[in-house]
Amino acid sequence: MNLCKGNKTLSLEVKNFILNVRDAKEESITDYLVWKWREMDPKFKYLKVSSFTRHEERNISGADIELELWLVGAKYHFSLVFQAKKFLEPYGTYVAKLNYPAGSQQQLVTLLAYAQKNHRLPFYLFYSVPDANTRVMCRVQDLCDTAIFMADAYSVKSFADGLHGNRLSKNQLLMTTNPLHCLFCCPLGSVPAFFKSYFPSLAETAEPTRNEVLPRYVRMLLDDRFLGSNTEETLAIIHQHELRMFRSVGVYDMRGLDDKLQ
Repeated sequence: MNLCKGNKTLSLEVKNFILNVRDAKEESITDYLVWKWREMDPKFKYLKVSSFTRHEERNISGADIELELWLVGAKYHFSLVFQAKKFLEPYGTYVAKLNYPAGSQQQLVTLLAYAQKNHRLPFYLFYSVPDANTRVMCRVQDLCDTAIFMADAYSVKSFADGLHGNRLSKNQLLMTTNPLHCLFCCPLGSVPAFFKSYFPSLAETAEPTRNEVLPRYVRMLLDDRFLGSNTEETLAIIHQHELRMFRSVGVYDMRGLDDKLQ
């Protein structure tokens, strides 16, 4: 499957889901996203962590981060972590949503702290339906078929801190984003160039890492070794690598497209 075309198709699928299931929460949209991603492209593998830890709900507060995503080439890889928010109305209580829960910014702080400690790139996914006035950072994009936008978490924090006012519009937020599929379609030619051009606050950490340091669970996903594993084995790996904080962990096998990751 063509990497760019496939991810544009995926974004349209998610947009149609949002339009037809208007009351879907962020968690349900993320579940749909990773499911459709796997269905459409066998190079994407994922582990839905929450499905294995559900029986432990009395002892944990639930996933703190929606998605950890690994982009893995033949020699190098990137690791991104995503929180997710849904913004559909032209205006809403968006500052409050970014300060979740109860004005504490705990969700945002957790994302940033984890990313800093573990050398991940922190992003938000904004699930939103663009309109005629919607603009994003990339000026060559046709937005009519997308509903998944990525914003770096440091820019999101500036909104949460009220630096852009306390009454935000959907389009104010989207101006600091790019569609998720741009990560795979960008004419700049590589993932590092995409990060450095559009998300300069991440430029110092947006360097590819050699695959010698890939965690065991990422290698297992690449090799489909989670398929057929029993609950006890998978739970042991989840605990060993402290994956309970994620709703899902995804790995995109880009080993045939390694030039994009250099």
